[in-house]
Amino acid sequence: MDFKQQYESLYQKLKNELPLKAYPVKELLPVFKDKGIPVTSKTELTIIDVFNSGDISGIVCAVSNDKENVIACPLTHLMFSPGFHLYKEITEYQWKREKRIRKLMSRD
Repeated sequence: MDFKQQYESLYQKLKNELPLKAYPVKELLPVFKDKGIPVTSKTELTIIDVFNSGDISGIVCAVSNDKENVIACPLTHLMFSPGFHLYKEITEYQWKREKRIRKLMSRD
């Protein structure tokens, strides 16, 4: 199965919506903290670019809280407003991606 192609539709939709607003999940907060960037789960981040890495990392986002400090993170580490028109597609992708990661990890 070609996962890059499977993720392509959502990737293209996200790319066309840039810049996007999202919020970090708690697992992403230490990444910002380690860089000295004050971010909480209520900090609105801006997604400035997206990349489709296929099965390696899925859809990866370049995010920033101030346009100067940019980090890359998986789409699975971001939360979106339920009112965003791609919300359902994003949450379905996140669920499937997390399930895929668990499956890959259980092979070891």
